[in-house]
Amino acid sequence: MNKIQTFELNYVPNRNTAWQTFNLAATVTQVSSVRGDALSTYELLPVQWLQKVVEAGKERQIVQQAFSQYTIPEGHNMMVIPKRKKFLARGSWETSSEEYSVNTPVTWTQINTDDGVQITPADEHYGVEITNKAIRTNAIPIVNYCREEITYRMADVVDTACSTALDDATAMSNTVWGMQTIFGGDATDANNNLDDGDVLTTQMINKAKRLLESTLGYYWASNVWTKSAVTKNPWESGKDGPFMLYIAPEQAETLRNDSQFVNAAEYGDREVILNGEIGQYLGVKVLTTTKVPALASGDTFTHQGGTVSVDTNVHTCFMVKAGTCGSIVWGLKPRINVFDWPSDMKKRITLEMSYAAAAVQADSIVKLAVTDI
Repeated sequence: MNKIQTFELNYVPNRNTAWQTFNLAATVTQVSSVRGDALSTYELLPVQWLQKVVEAGKERQIVQQAFSQYTIPEGHNMMVIPKRKKFLARGSWETSSEEYSVNTPVTWTQINTDDGVQITPADEHYGVEITNKAIRTNAIPIVNYCREEITYRMADVVDTACSTALDDATAMSNTVWGMQTIFGGDATDANNNLDDGDVLTTQMINKAKRLLESTLGYYWASNVWTKSAVTKNPWESGKDGPFMLYIAPEQAETLRNDSQFVNAAEYGDREVILNGEIGQYLGVKVLTTTKVPALASGDTFTHQGGTVSVDTNVHTCFMVKAGTCGSIVWGLKPRINVFDWPSDMKKRITLEMSYAAAAVQADSIVKLAVTDI
């Protein structure tokens, strides 16, 4: 049988009336009274920790989908990626006569279109150290948590290297075929800068696609859009490598507000969708990434022929021919190791890798400088 517990109450006599009465203390016993102090010391208030972590938004590998990838065999320091600069121009072939007279040989043509891009991987390593006590007393599997974090770091830096390689590609000039640059709105006029309203449009996408497909290349002679004296490679979007347009989320918003893009961006049932892809326009796959270069008001956009001032937020987008625009060369593919460090009562996690990214066929890249609004 349970016993009734009796408590002696503290009271204060009330002498203001004829009756003998007692007032109990007015303080209410609340949660804050029994839980302890702040959560670092709220020892008496039970707390349940879920073992599933609510994830933050992670950077995805988007840009490197357009890059070919190679691995250097052990014992080698660099790789040269052979390439055909372009097919020999029609006018460069020597023509022989229909019939040869005595001692008259065929006329020979020199083939000089082969070239190569040298890429030397560089080591890049990261490490995390965790005490055994932190592992033993944490509510979540902290080793797995840190291993995922270091993996996301790998994806971030490699994709950024690919974007940087595109941005650094050799520019088109009057004597060199290379990357071409176009601007939103009237920013290329000598009297105008990149201002609000110079946004990405479907007309710009159409123009960039034409520049990839054509043998005619253009460059900026100061602020004049000028045809180059050299011809470029005529690229085609196909199964060997589609045309891909990399844009920032701000440009994706602009396109989603464009009915012409929305109506044309539908897919067939068996269409392969790339990571980050938001639609297609004129056969160009459009992908959103945070890796395209960003500029703010006061910055300067540099192109082959000079500079353009930036009076607002700007992104540099890229349209490329996948598989030819650039390459990643691995000296060592990413390798994660988790191991004990008994002398310090810790575990260590290391990420070891060696890589480099570079543009290969610069004339398969078109840069589009546009504002966010």
